[in-house]
Amino acid sequence: MFKFITVIFIFGLSACNHTKTKGDTKILDFGAFTIETPQLWTKIKQQGIDGYVGRIAIDNKDTLDFELGPYSYDLHENEPTIIDSIHLKDIDTNNANYHSIIFVKHIGLVDFDKYRKDNISWDTIDGKKAKIVYPIKSGIGFTGVFIDTLWHTNLNVDRFVLSGTNLTPENEKKVLQVLRTLKFHKK
Repeated sequence: MFKFITVIFIFGLSACNHTKTKGDTKILDFGAFTIETPQLWTKIKQQGIDGYVGRIAIDNKDTLDFELGPYSYDLHENEPTIIDSIHLKDIDTNNANYHSIIFVKHIGLVDFDKYRKDNISWDTIDGKKAKIVYPIKSGIGFTGVFIDTLWHTNLNVDRFVLSGTNLTPENEKKVLQVLRTLKFHKK
């Protein structure tokens, strides 16, 4: 009887956490998808409006956010605004977004790629075409995956994004490995 109760307790405990362990990794089950992660990564519930959203804590500093739905962000890097510094006097500093404006001496000589933060590669994850994004300079930019079409629902196409921003170099590497373990389950 004691063995039976112990088995029920262990089974119940694992069902509550919705994780399955595999040595030094575990499977996080989000219903619509699963992902195999290091043991210490944990699920964090979030509330979405027009999609299924959530968060994964990697450690006490870095997290990943995900969204599954028709409006998931495509991890597109916005181009910075580059302005010739001779026009500095013409800028309305009350309305300027200083995070996206770069002033240069000679705009004709600007290498726009110099200001990009993210690399992009394409791969297949669980049979789906996936856009994988990772920083050019480790620690600055997005690390994640975007899938434009998971499946069609009613009149919409469900898309998926899972990403973190400015992750530590160690966590960037882990995330890029973990992304390839994604498995999707249409409900």
